[in-house]
Amino acid sequence: MQPVHEVDAGYQQKYGRIFGMYTFTQKVININDADLLRDIFVKDFHVWPHHLDFHLGTSKLDKSLFFMPGNDDWKRQRSILSPVFTSGKLRAMMAHISEISDRFIQSLSQHEVSGEAIDIRKHVGAFAMDVISRCAYGIDVESIKNPNHPLVLNARKILSVDANIGIIVSALFPALGRLIGAEPFDMSACRYFDDLTKKIIDERKLHNNHKTNTKRRTDFIQLMIDSEKSDKDFGYDSISDGEPDDKSAE
Repeated sequence: MQPVHEVDAGYQQKYGRIFGMYTFTQKVININDADLLRDIFVKDFHVWPHHLDFHLGTSKLDKSLFFMPGNDDWKRQRSILSPVFTSGKLRAMMAHISEISDRFIQSLSQHEVSGEAIDIRKHVGAFAMDVISRCAYGIDVESIKNPNHPLVLNARKILSVDANIGIIVSALFPALGRLIGAEPFDMSACRYFDDLTKKIIDERKLHNNHKTNTKRRTDFIQLMIDSEKSDKDFGYDSISDGEPDDKSAE
């Protein structure tokens, strides 16, 4: 059986850079034009908000901006989330990424000295997991040292999806998946992240209400909490899109 990318390349040679096809019951347009894709995903993204239909089960992923249809709820969420992704606020997370990168390089250096063969995929996966957990939740997992951390185990359950009947039906026949109540993801893992997110938000809001002098976090959840208030209250200038000033970060 040919790999998917080779099949797509063959279709492109036969039908051109833009062609339509069916994936079982779903109509799909295949675009292999970089300029057009840039317009669709960046410049004119508001015109193309719809995504491939996929049944997500009873998880809350269907409330995610990345899976929602381009309706009024999608527009409302996008207007809330967009200010969080300004370059100034994203740069505030670079300290986390730099620290984890240094730790990653140090770990590889130790194996270089010992001459021990390692599974690089495992280490790169751990690096990605550490970056995501720190930038999203503010949790320092160190997953290469703590492979049994609950966050790591539950993320693995969701990301390492086997081709079971639930995922096949949900992806290829979403209407049927909704009808029979198929679950494409491990619901215990989904509930773990739901509970973790709620717990962190509640703790952060309680912490903010007490107005302690500890340094304000710069992870994604904190930025979302901060977005409920004025950007300038936290040292961000939404016009100049600069860094938070030192005093406001204390």
